[in-house]
Amino acid sequence: MAAVCIVPLVMWVVAAPLGPRFAGTAQSLTSVGTLLALAGVSSFALNLVLGGRIRLLESAFGGLDKLYGVHRINGRVAFLLLLSHGVAMAAAQVAAAGATGLRFLLPTGGNWSVTFGLIALVLMAVTIGLTLYAHLGHETFVYVQRFFGFVFCVAALHVFLVPGTKSISRPLTIYLSTLFLLGAGAWIYRSLLGERLVPRRSYVIDSVTAVGHDVIEVAMAPRDERSTGRSRQKGNERSTGRSRQKGNGSLSFTPGQFVYVTFESEAMRRSFRPFWIHAEGDFGVVSVRPGEVANQYHPFSITSGPAERDLRVVVKAVGDYTRAMANLEPGAGVRVEGPYGSFSYLNVNNLRQVWIACGIGLTPFLSMARSLSSGDHEIDFYYCMEDGHQGYFLDELYDIADRVPRLRVAPIRRDRLGFVSASDIAGLTPGLSDKDILICGPPAMIDVLEHQFIELGVPRRRIHFEKFGFV
Repeated sequence: MAAVCIVPLVMWVVAAPLGPRFAGTAQSLTSVGTLLALAGVSSFALNLVLGGRIRLLESAFGGLDKLYGVHRINGRVAFLLLLSHGVAMAAAQVAAAGATGLRFLLPTGGNWSVTFGLIALVLMAVTIGLTLYAHLGHETFVYVQRFFGFVFCVAALHVFLVPGTKSISRPLTIYLSTLFLLGAGAWIYRSLLGERLVPRRSYVIDSVTAVGHDVIEVAMAPRDERSTGRSRQKGNERSTGRSRQKGNGSLSFTPGQFVYVTFESEAMRRSFRPFWIHAEGDFGVVSVRPGEVANQYHPFSITSGPAERDLRVVVKAVGDYTRAMANLEPGAGVRVEGPYGSFSYLNVNNLRQVWIACGIGLTPFLSMARSLSSGDHEIDFYYCMEDGHQGYFLDELYDIADRVPRLRVAPIRRDRLGFVSASDIAGLTPGLSDKDILICGPPAMIDVLEHQFIELGVPRRRIHFEKFGFV
């Protein structure tokens, strides 16, 4: 990624003698601003490619969560580079013509190329500010992220309308054009034409089962394998439209992976209003939910075993959308994208493992446990919960442990034992440095446990986790 951003700088440097381009203060600031712009737009294009959720890139980064982690950092880098570009160019104008030089920001005399750059920079600042500091719902967050593609197109207009740099280097022009096409293409593929281009499978709801307070398990059957009545089948076809023509059949996945899911449920749809005014104390609050009136995909860990026909996910009600999922009706259409992720006991060469789940972080481990047979894996599974009422699927895990003797299940209740620590695990599972540790739970818990395990001598490469802090 660094190389992709450095290449245009090298092209610019070798395109013409450097002396005249750094002959004075104004020329030097302009040249620095140009270099910052070249690196910034290249980084911006890369971020759109990363946001395309492309399988090959996910594999290269070792999981979608790691890819999105780089995506977040790179987005900030791109913004800082482009912001610095704007400051440098403004300073160059002031150095050349004093305060009146700032008039170049105004769209007078056909100077729209600069105006496009300013608009793109302001829109990028607003969008990043909303992403980092506003408490956005999942649906609104997704639409804000999609808006970056529009900002990128405005920035592209600025780059290709500004004269000078491109005219002195044809290879640089071709390079930038290629990057813009890749970035815009990834955005179009994911955000604009995703319903037509992104591979997705069609399912229907088989059942929705309550497994605890605010926790349900949703079972989905492949559309072409489920026997339905003629009237229900027609209703589902009407609700799914073109999606029913896409690939069906049971999804092939590795235990521990996750999928993106959208539901075509009338019952869920009735639970939402796109614009809703409700009272909170002395104030009236306006809720805007664009995602409920359009297709929106939410990530959920797969909890079924690979051999099962039904695809299952476990959902805890933590917001309006997940609470509404309790209303899902059998026969409702589902579209599934995936699977994604690399978090799986099968991706670890070491057969001696420790699994640590906290709360709803149980979900990927549930799929792993359901896939176990009497093999050579030796697993200590620590299931952390707030209290005894939150031991979801604990009885089933005990039944699996009875069938698979090398799986040992140890529930840890915080109300009695406090938060689990690496020292607690080491006291119950000796020889941790020779085992691989898989953790799923709140990001803060993962960070603390990772640090503690490293302090106990566990190599970092033996600690595996996924942080589901992305969309």
